[in-house]
Amino acid sequence: MSAQPVPTATRRAIIEESDGTAYRTLWRAHTVALSTGGEAHGDFAAHSIAMSPAKVMPGALYFARGEVDAVAALARGAVGVVTTRPVRGPHVLVEDIDEALARLARAARSRARATIVAHAGMDGTPVGRSIFTALNMASRGLALKANMEDGLDAALSGLAADRSHAVFNIDECVSIERLRPHIFVGGRELSRAEGMRAGAALQSGGAAVLPADHPDFACWRAAALDAGAQVFGYGRKASADICLLDAVGGFEGGWLVTAEIMGQRMCFSLGEHFGDACASLAVFGAMRAAGASMGCAALVLQSAGSTDRALPEAVAV
Repeated sequence: MSAQPVPTATRRAIIEESDGTAYRTLWRAHTVALSTGGEAHGDFAAHSIAMSPAKVMPGALYFARGEVDAVAALARGAVGVVTTRPVRGPHVLVEDIDEALARLARAARSRARATIVAHAGMDGTPVGRSIFTALNMASRGLALKANMEDGLDAALSGLAADRSHAVFNIDECVSIERLRPHIFVGGRELSRAEGMRAGAALQSGGAAVLPADHPDFACWRAAALDAGAQVFGYGRKASADICLLDAVGGFEGGWLVTAEIMGQRMCFSLGEHFGDACASLAVFGAMRAAGASMGCAALVLQSAGSTDRALPEAVAV
């Protein structure tokens, strides 16, 4: 008997499942009601969170600011809404929208199994994007890059329980204590107060990856240690845990970087658009703290900033 071809829909589902991008349920009506203290009317299975009608995708849970707002979201494909007034369609009735969102965010953070990575002070460098890409590669697509456009609570509410890692950009975020990150990665643009708040918000047993050359490194380090976290310093200082030894410009752009990472020397290529060889060391620090593949970090850094989607086939390590 000849083999039958696998149906296209089946093949696509298998690929999505293996890449960790399958269309999984994020919130059901009853769990939203329990988390927010609201009352469920009808059932729904939401796959994403939306805060404005223009951002509603089919399958979204929408936080409505009024009846007209809720109706518009449902018309655009929202499967349910959180609202303070009854509407026609599946909804969860709450007393206050902002409080309901905050409570749902706390519930999402409590159920999450992901390693939470927060970063700040990385202006002008693709460090945050590189950390996410490397973690996503290492986890076969199970990492999440949080969308902070609508604030921390909305971003946390969109965190599924089965994600392996979640990366948050907390620049100008005033409620990092609610995030309770496992890992914090700081850059040279970080202010003293922001660095101390981030270090103090770390979970015990977590890690801070900080620029050892920065004047405020000692203050940030002390705050993280007081929270029960370990600290990895990166930079040019000989005492840094991740130390930049050399950076040689390539003939066709980019850099060949030599670094000592926790006593072990490593040589890797850095894409020409990355800009700062020293900042690239923060990516290795984050991967080391997360217990993830350092090879994935090296591959991602070689293509950092490039418009080409394909990653290099090899890298000197």
